[in-house]
Amino acid sequence: MYLNGKPSESIEQLRNRVGQLVRVLLEDFEIEGTPVSLEGVDDLYELFDRDQLFLVQDGMIHLSKNGQNLLSFDEGDLIGIHQSFDMPTPVLRTDEYVELIPISRDHFLRHVYSDKRRQHYWSHLLVCLNAMMLNYLADLYKDQVRPTAGFQNMQPGDVIIQQGDPAEHVYTIISGEADVFVDGMKVGDIGEEEVFGAMAVFTGEPRSATVIARTPCTIMAVPQKDFVLLIEAQPKAAVNLIENLARRISILNQQLIDKGETPQG
Repeated sequence: MYLNGKPSESIEQLRNRVGQLVRVLLEDFEIEGTPVSLEGVDDLYELFDRDQLFLVQDGMIHLSKNGQNLLSFDEGDLIGIHQSFDMPTPVLRTDEYVELIPISRDHFLRHVYSDKRRQHYWSHLLVCLNAMMLNYLADLYKDQVRPTAGFQNMQPGDVIIQQGDPAEHVYTIISGEADVFVDGMKVGDIGEEEVFGAMAVFTGEPRSATVIARTPCTIMAVPQKDFVLLIEAQPKAAVNLIENLARRISILNQQLIDKGETPQG
């Protein structure tokens, strides 16, 4: 069995375990089917009833969805488990020569359930197949779906953002509070669940303020390139950001009014 791309260590371990379990389950099993040779098959189960499993004897056959091969089976692999239980699943196809040995699903299951040890191995096989696909899906989409956020712990007085530094991250305070300073003068504060540091990311300018932890803080730092992904994956973060920016603009306007200057709009 082969999955597209370079498999992670966990997937490789699961793949090896699946092969071992199939071999154990087929021990002492009397295969009655006659090998069939196929070539250029778009959907294996258009040719066979769904109460059939198959043992790959030679060649390679692919699990395919929308024209894309997701994984490939070769000699020794047992295929058709999901299809034989009439579950929605990608098709099994091949453009090449493949030799398969048909196995009656009911015959095989009687063999499995006639022995408690084999029942255990069968359950283990199903769990391993599920875990392998979940790991594969997670590896496939981890860089596209999940922002690479990092968590940091800050002590009172620690500088989270330094005025004048380049903007590389957007931050959220998970717990704790921080103070905001501009040119050494306190101009605001930041509380839990507030998003900050986004303005410079949007404008591309250096940091316009310094943020210092007032209490012990846990913050989430999201790299600039992943910030858009965070907004897409967590709409609440976008709402919090807009609310925070509106609140800060209101505070700045009040400060300008107090100084007799023109408010920002």
